Amino acid sequence: MRRDGRRGGIWVDLGLVGLTLVWFVGTPRLFFHAVAEGLRGARLHGFDEASAHGYLVAAAVVLVAAPASAALVAGLGRRKFAAWAYGLSAAVCLALVMAVLALGQRGRADDAAPRFTPPPGHCVEHSGGDNRCPGG
Repeated sequence: MRRDGRRGGIWVDLGLVGLTLVWFVGTPRLFFHAVAEGLRGARLHGFDEASAHGYLVAAAVVLVAAPASAALVAGLGRRKFAAWAYGLSAAVCLALVMAVLALGQRGRADDAAPRFTPPPGHCVEHSGGDNRCPGG
């Protein structure tokens, strides 16, 4: 332990730099891989959607796990400001991922609902309780 109360010395600093690089380089790289898979799939008719989805899930995990791990390393190394900064960043990233997931689920719920389109000339009962159609 050093005199200023910090533990770990250079290893904590190297760990924080490494996790920050993984966070700032890994997340965009995985996201761009997902976009490339999606574009490739749009060009080719028989593509595996699971591959693009896997890259998106990996990007979301790295986006949240890297700053959370850095907050843990900073906390164990008694770097208070870094622990707070990485912890707050992890919380913001988690909220962002959850918001994107919620928007994605809302879109799927709308698509899953069956839609009934009656054929031309078909009479549909509306409010009022009777099934008489105007003109017939």
